[in-house]
Amino acid sequence: MLRHAFTLLIIVLATSGCDRITGVAEQKIYDAEAVGYACRVSLKTPEDCMKENEAHSPSSVLMGWKSADKDITDRKLDPSMGANSVSVEQAVSASAPAATDIKPKGDESALKTAPDHSTAPEKKPAKAH
Repeated sequence: MLRHAFTLLIIVLATSGCDRITGVAEQKIYDAEAVGYACRVSLKTPEDCMKENEAHSPSSVLMGWKSADKDITDRKLDPSMGANSVSVEQAVSASAPAATDIKPKGDESALKTAPDHSTAPEKKPAKAH
């Protein structure tokens, strides 16, 4: 009886670290796929993504990258989502008409602003002796 309990204890302890039993192996795969997906959304090449994330499985990272690429080509995901906000603003402003081309309609006197006095020198009070 004691021998069976000891054997059972050894088996339980030996298999408790097994990734397949605990589900850690699947979690590592899902994490690597998520990293690949995020790399594609952030406009990185798969090679750069794999170099930056060497701890993850390259095949799983590539699967995630391809999944994001498929979502982008199927138009399920906006590809400009990962673009730098400055470059997106430049692209939008380049396609928009210039501010000088827009002419106000109606009362133009409401659009007049006060003169700019910021360039006038600041007067300092006289020193008391």
